[in-house]
Amino acid sequence: MAQKLGLALIAGFVTAAVIDFVVLLTTGMSAAVLLSSFLGGLVAGSFFIEPIKGGGKAGITIALVDAILVRPSIAMLLYQMGVIPLPEEPLPGTELSNIPFLIVAMLVSLAIELSIGFGGGFVGAYLRKTLAPVKPHAAPGVCPYCGAKVPPEAIYCPYCGAKLKEA
Repeated sequence: MAQKLGLALIAGFVTAAVIDFVVLLTTGMSAAVLLSSFLGGLVAGSFFIEPIKGGGKAGITIALVDAILVRPSIAMLLYQMGVIPLPEEPLPGTELSNIPFLIVAMLVSLAIELSIGFGGGFVGAYLRKTLAPVKPHAAPGVCPYCGAKVPPEAIYCPYCGAKLKEA
């Protein structure tokens, strides 16, 4: 399970970083950068069958790391290379007297981005669960979807959330 989570997060981070790079190069810092959180979450979520427990968590993780670490790093690199120009004047409302407002705005913005990442992860996992081909019956005590050992009486896999048999 940990290996699957690691692979899902790496795939989601790479997707988000590539989309951030393309969006920052083409439109600058615009609302289009939120696309990276959704699509990064979608890719990471597609590794899971359980939409909320697996996909949603992966999507939130991708959005959080993308918003706090990946996108600012890419933007700073592009600014330093001179590809994206720095604004000549400060944005209106960014004076030091407005710090409480700026903090609230940043927190609201982060909450929106986390919600978008959750949505992407949820959709990715839901699509995987809905579109996944029916797997043949596995040996008793083994999940046919993730290969984990499960109790023979289990209705759902405790690792990936797949439905193993009817209640």
